[in-house]
Amino acid sequence: MDTTTQPNEAAPLSIVFAPWKTPVENDELSLVSLSYGGVSTIVDCHSEGFSLEVPASGSLGAGDLEAVFLSVEKKSVVVFRFESPMAFRVLDEHGLLDIWTASGETPRPAQTTFMVKGHKWQQESELSWFMGGIEFSLMIATDWNCLEVVGQEPTVELRPAIVHLHAGK
Repeated sequence: MDTTTQPNEAAPLSIVFAPWKTPVENDELSLVSLSYGGVSTIVDCHSEGFSLEVPASGSLGAGDLEAVFLSVEKKSVVVFRFESPMAFRVLDEHGLLDIWTASGETPRPAQTTFMVKGHKWQQESELSWFMGGIEFSLMIATDWNCLEVVGQEPTVELRPAIVHLHAGK
């Protein structure tokens, strides 16, 4: 028996980056909110004799994801709206070490928005990619909280932000 590999050892990662052109692909962004329109806003508690419903709070469709960021360069609110993504996750920089290591070896096409495949999450949750017919996930990288989405490209809308000037600036 070959003792250099373990029987359940994962295959080496082959991370590939691809461009995802957005108006903020190289901006410094900060994640300020994330909203998910769950499949149902009603939970039936039949055996208890009642149901619970979340009051309507916006225009988010069932299964849709909306991520709101602030762009320092554009002094704008940036809204990414994904229709029915297969999966998504928000991680701090530390949970993405495999991606950052790979981008040190092969620079990613943009600093903030890009596509990626072949990383640990794709290996761990391959059904999300397979069932959605998705090859690359979409990444929005910030200095701290990063959003990764398995799904189709979203709409991206820039809105004016309220700018508060500091004294002496």
